[in-house]
This record gives sequence, structure tokens and C-alpha cells, in this order.
Amino acid sequence: MSYTICFTPEAEKDLLNAKYFYSKTNLALGQYCVDSLMLDIGRLQFFAGVHPQFNNRYRMVARKFPYSIYYQIFGSQVLILAVLDNRQNPKLLG
Repeated sequence: MSYTICFTPEAEKDLLNAKYFYSKTNLALGQYCVDSLMLDIGRLQFFAGVHPQFNNRYRMVARKFPYSIYYQIFGSQVLILAVLDNRQNPKLLG
């Protein structure tokens, strides 16, 4: 099955925050981070639902950067809820 991927406004903001964080070090690194995260997210078209669930949300750990991608499946749609930095306080992930 091939899923359609959609983003919440919060998830879009998370991607922009990731880009901004890494762009402070190197402009190209910020874009590379977003490109890498989008590649991971794109894999969900075919592999959504195989990841562990926490609080009724799936969690996929990104391959190259320390981020986790939280999502839910609704029919043939994958909704990206958040793209969160794994280095933050876990209590904030609630």
C-alpha cells in the first residue's frame, strides 16, 4: 500500500526549526538536514505502521540526524504530527 503524506502546521514548523538550528553552523548543513529528514519521511509512503507506538503515535527515528518523526495513520494517509529533536528534555514530548 502506498500512503499519502500530510503535515500538521506544527510539524512544518519543526522542520523549519531544524533547518534554522543547523544553518547557524553552516547554511548548507541546514538544508541537508531538512533534505535528510524529508527523505526519511518519504519512506513512510511504503513503510508506515512498522515503527513502535507511544501514546497512540508511531515514532520513527531519523537515520542521519538526532530527530524522531511522530505520525499517525488515517486510512491511506500518514499525518506527520511532529519532527522533534531527540536531545531535548523527554518530559516535553508528553
